[in-house]
Amino acid sequence: MDFSLNQIYELDSKCQKELRSVLKLSKSSSLSCISEENIRKADKEDLSNVILSLVDVTESSVNILRSAAVSMEQLSSEKVINQGKIIKLQNKLIQKQETLSSVGTESGSSNQQVMKNDIKSAIKSVVQENERQQEIMLFGVSEDTSDLGETVKDIVRCVGAPAKPQVRDYCRIGVRVLGKIRPVKVTFSSNDDAKLTIQGGKNLKTSEKYGKVFIAPNRTPEERLKRRQLVQLLRQKKTKEPEKQHFIYRDTVCSRDQVKKEQDHTNNAHSHCEQLSMSELENLTMNFSSRFEMITERHCSKLDQMGRRC
Repeated sequence: MDFSLNQIYELDSKCQKELRSVLKLSKSSSLSCISEENIRKADKEDLSNVILSLVDVTESSVNILRSAAVSMEQLSSEKVINQGKIIKLQNKLIQKQETLSSVGTESGSSNQQVMKNDIKSAIKSVVQENERQQEIMLFGVSEDTSDLGETVKDIVRCVGAPAKPQVRDYCRIGVRVLGKIRPVKVTFSSNDDAKLTIQGGKNLKTSEKYGKVFIAPNRTPEERLKRRQLVQLLRQKKTKEPEKQHFIYRDTVCSRDQVKKEQDHTNNAHSHCEQLSMSELENLTMNFSSRFEMITERHCSKLDQMGRRC
């Protein structure tokens, strides 16, 4: 599952709600005041419902924390990569400037002009790369759309990004040809807006209106060629090893064993709770209460860390 800050806030609300349920059940003013005696007085059916709710939220907490860890690792890796690119470009500019300054007047103005052009080209490349990171490509947007701007904004809304991405510009790419749908290039106000929209693009699959629309980064010709090669390799892998799950991750085709979906054990859980003794239910409730208090503190710590990074 993809991670977003909204999931942290929603999970925090769920945890607080379940903790209030535990307090109400035990008739305690705070978690530290909960005792076995208070739990023992609670109704068995109420205890069962609270435990099942705690199990559900605990499972959600574990999944979200795992997703958060993956996202933080990706952000950290991307930051290191970007810093490396910046350092390389700085070194390249410094070398060009040193070369330019070392050229004597006897070398003539032509050599100096060549060096200046190289520097301009390097700077232009950096600017273009930054602009590309603020852009996305929409494929499958009908040519019969009467208002392309409203359609683009509606698609972005359907993506369901945590923050509302700000569309700065949009346009069709290429000359209109009968029977073909041209892609739409969309420019956002920031790199983050473009990235969040791309990450949420999978949500369009369930949209009745935009189920056939596909979102992709605005890649360079070299990147598009490499992507086509990866997709071709991915198809070959799926044909040769259909029993495995294949996907593209960080410009590499990866494979892993199919993950079987877990069956829903909700009904079984209800029956198990009914068979538990009162003392067992009390112990379960106490353990879950302690666990939730730890999870809540962990969420607050994660939010503080992410706030400081922002």
